Amino acid sequence: MKHKLVTKNQYEHRLLNVIDYIYQHVDGELDVNALADVACMSNYHFHRIYREFTGETINVTVRRMRLLKAAALLLRSNLTQQQIAKLVGYSSVEAFNRAFSKHYGETPHQYRVTRVEEKVTLLYPKSNKEYTTMYQVEQQIVPTMNLIGVKHKGDYMKIGQAFEKLSVMASKHGLIDGNTRFFGIYYDDPKSVEQDKLTAKACISVDVNKLPEQHQFELLTIPSSNAVSLLFEGDYPELEKPYEWLFGEYLPQSDCELKDFPPFEEYLNDVKTTPPQQLLTRIYCLTA
Repeated sequence: MKHKLVTKNQYEHRLLNVIDYIYQHVDGELDVNALADVACMSNYHFHRIYREFTGETINVTVRRMRLLKAAALLLRSNLTQQQIAKLVGYSSVEAFNRAFSKHYGETPHQYRVTRVEEKVTLLYPKSNKEYTTMYQVEQQIVPTMNLIGVKHKGDYMKIGQAFEKLSVMASKHGLIDGNTRFFGIYYDDPKSVEQDKLTAKACISVDVNKLPEQHQFELLTIPSSNAVSLLFEGDYPELEKPYEWLFGEYLPQSDCELKDFPPFEEYLNDVKTTPPQQLLTRIYCLTA
């Protein structure tokens, strides 16, 4: 039994290295042979081990990570499609367009022009910006929730790296099941703090009694509290829009007093199996 646990720990460590490598080299050559070398595994076995640990093939992971970065660049930069294609590892605009259209159901150009609006300057008190999109806000009571998490530092759009690693680590201990909830806690304002200094945590709900005595997770607690929340449907790079509305429009006009606790998000469906435009994210802010 001890030998099996050591072997499993070795596999886990190697796959975490692969996840880090993909995020750091998303613009480079990420074929299976290269990633098998990073994992120090035979190409013949790497496919199967990665799929068993993560629930998807390595090629699907690479494509998903590349296209998520592409979507963020389309919304957050003025780069051309040719420049973006190069930055996410596609040899031609045509290949990039085909992959993006298959994944998102629309071309990169359509994705950009239908979502990019005049950028909102977040001001307190409320600015004179007229918001074209409104959201339904719910007032609710959030129960106490125990979480385990992995730290993330840098661009919030890359927190997927922490979630990928958290899933591998938690699955090894049998901590993920049909009742597991996934949360992201965000400690800084990305429009006020330099990107490389942003801090966040990728988290899942957990029964603390099931945690092994020795583990690498950080334990966190979301306290029982009143809260306001809104449900957003769409891809993760578009989440800036509901945040801008919530903090620039809704909260300044409400009678809500925010608690000294960072906003957090709950991800209600699986990014691996859900079309990007159907992803559901609930944004929470605790209130007094």
